[in-house]
Parts: sequence; structure tokens; C-alpha cells
Amino acid sequence: MKKVIVILSIVISVKVIANTPSFPSYQQAEKLVAAAWKAPPQSIDITYYVTVRDTTKTEQDLREIYEKAHEQMYGPPEKLNSYMLENRERFVRMNVGRCLKEQQKIGRRHKLRIRFDENRQRVDQVYGPPARTALKSSGKEEFLPEKKLDANTPFDMSIVEVKDVNDISTRFEYVHSNKTATRKKVKRRSSLKNGMINKLIEMPNGLLLRMKMGTNMNGSLGGPYDVNETKINQLCSGTLKDISVKIQPDKDAPDVKDRIEIILYSQEGAPFYESTLICDKEDYSKVYYSEVRSPVGKHLISTRTCSNFDSQGFPHRATLVEYDSEGKVKIHETYLVESVRLNPSIPDEIFKFNPPKDYAVTDLRLPPAERQAAEVVRLKGMLRHEKWMDRLEALAALEKHLKDKAAELRKIAATMLDDEHPAVRERASRILREIGSGE
Repeated sequence: MKKVIVILSIVISVKVIANTPSFPSYQQAEKLVAAAWKAPPQSIDITYYVTVRDTTKTEQDLREIYEKAHEQMYGPPEKLNSYMLENRERFVRMNVGRCLKEQQKIGRRHKLRIRFDENRQRVDQVYGPPARTALKSSGKEEFLPEKKLDANTPFDMSIVEVKDVNDISTRFEYVHSNKTATRKKVKRRSSLKNGMINKLIEMPNGLLLRMKMGTNMNGSLGGPYDVNETKINQLCSGTLKDISVKIQPDKDAPDVKDRIEIILYSQEGAPFYESTLICDKEDYSKVYYSEVRSPVGKHLISTRTCSNFDSQGFPHRATLVEYDSEGKVKIHETYLVESVRLNPSIPDEIFKFNPPKDYAVTDLRLPPAERQAAEVVRLKGMLRHEKWMDRLEALAALEKHLKDKAAELRKIAATMLDDEHPAVRERASRILREIGSGE
């Protein structure tokens, strides 16, 4: 009888301990603060590979995209001859099939190099399509092998933005494959570096923790926030308003990792946000895994998995996944970092507009009339491009630019009647017919 009583008391004792709230110790709270308030790099130079699988677009969505693209290049279906209508269907069918295979099964692959500092950023990138079938200029199908991406693969596009004292940016774009360069003014700086790099360097829930454990210094949602000692003490006692933080050793690696569980509550006391992080026990900014779950149904909303951290605490491998409302994978991204330098000194030449002499330059900062004239000159040059798609695109653009200059457009179209590709000849013939009919 005594043995039964002893065993029962042990079971009761274990149950009491298991139900006891586990609030962060002050030492754990200090590590949480250090991670949430960790200063981001002031500059960066990183080269990485990313593969993205995206299931958000349906087959019908993709078909509408390519039907619209074909119409922009060739004109509406009702103005196409039988050959071009057949070409249109093949164009749409092949591209939709390619996108479904690539985006939803294999993933779109890019290599990028990103360099930025406080007021300047540059993104160099190259796309690596998988093996695919394409239409040749003769109308026959051609098999194209996979484009490999490695350390020796040159970039085919570059985007540079430089912000001035008035927070207005000059944007430079280079398309190296077409040897073109464009420059223009933009009123708002894009989020190139925020959208790509912060996924890897920001602590998940960092802003949320700063909001809950800090004092807003200027009233805006993004802060900045100063550490609030009173809130830190409340966190450690479990009395911090509308948030619960529980920190315990990770069950799979209790000696080297901690598990942080965060729950946010509404004013009525109902949970509306749940997140879990698996962090390095000594450095909570080194997050191996994080997830966000729906409090209702407990299905995943997003996950991030990181590994191969270097001496700077930067992960060289990462996988990010977003889920739909049913818990099915919506977007799946994998990152492989080739090299990264934090807070380097980046030469000014990297951010200067300096296209090679053989690049066609378009300056969108010019007044409309000058810009129009410069664009017409550039498009006329593209009419001699070796790729028929580029010639066709240039002819279609010239039709729009010169819609009020029938004589000049007629002369240009006439020179394209002997083009080697039937699609270009058809577009030129249609232009001449429409000009002749007064349309």
C-alpha cells in the first residue's frame, strides 16, 4: 500500500511541474533582447543561388498571361492570319506547360549578386531555365538544354539604384544579353535588398519582439524601439500584456539549442498568433528553424530552416516555405550562399552608370519629346537584331510610337517585308494594310 502511495505522489508531482508556467529567466530575456535588437549590416556583398517553386497561379492564370503577351507582340487574334493563329496557340501552350513544370515542380532558378550600403544598391542576376522546347524562327520546335548556374556563369541583367539627399533615386538597368541600358528617376526606393536579403539575416519575429519589449521612439509601426526594462521584467514574470514567451531546452539538442514559443493574444484573451523558434543556446540571433502556425486548426503558415552558419553568424543554406489556408505548400524557396561579406567597403564605381560603348542607351529622365526620339532611334536599331523576336518586338513598339507619323511608319514597315521570319513579315504587311485603309 505504501508503494502505491509513493508512486502516486511522484505522478502528481510530475503533473504539477509540467503545468507550471515556464517564463524566461532574466539571462534568457537578455539573449532575446540582444537578438531582436541586433544591428543589421550597414553594407553587404553577397552572391547566392535561389530556387523558387510557386503554386499560386493556375493553368488558366498562366494562359491569360501568355495570351496577353502574344497580343502585345503580334496584335489581337482577329487580325491574325491562319499561320499566326496556329503560332499563337503553340506559343501559349508551350509556355503554359513550361511554367507549370518549372514553377510548380522544378522551380525557377536564379543566381544573384547583391551589393548595398546606406544609399546605394546593385543587383546582378541571371536566370537558369531548365531543359525545354522552344519555337525556332522557322516555326519548328527546338530542344534547349538546361542552363547551368555556377561561379563562372555571367550575369545577364543588372539593376542599380542610388538615392540622393531628397530621398529620390536614380535607377540604372542593364540588359546585357540585348546590350541595352536604361536610366530613370524613381520617387521611392525599391525593396530589393529588403525582400531578398532580410529573409536570411533578420531574426524571425524580431520586429514583433521589439514592439512588445520596447518603447516606440517616433510613433511609427516600424519604430525605432528602445529597450524597456520594465517590460523585460514583466516578460520574465509572465505579466507582459498580450504576449506569452516560453523558453525551454530543445528536446533534440538540449545542450546546444533552445526552443522559444511565442503567443500573441487579443484584448479578449484569445490567441491569434503562434510562433516557434529553435535557436543557438548562446546566441538567439542564430535561428536554425522557425515556424508560424494558425491558432485555429494549428496548420502551418510559414517555416524557415537555416544551416551552415559561418563565423559571422550568417547561414549559407536556407529553406523558406509559405502555406495556404489549408496548410498546403504555396511558395517554396531554397537559398545556397556562395559568398558573403558583411559591412565591406564597396567601391563607388559599382554604383555608377557606365555602360559599354556598344550598348544602346535610353534615358527616361529626358523630356517626353527627346525621350520619344531617342526611343525611336533605339527601336530602329533593333530591327536589325539577329533574333526575330527582338525584331518583331521593335516593329510592334514602333507602330505605337509612330501612330501619328504614317509616312515614317510606312517606310519602316516596307523595309521589313523581306524579313526572314514570317511573323515579322506578317506584322509589317498588316501595318501597311492598316495605314493604307486609314485605320
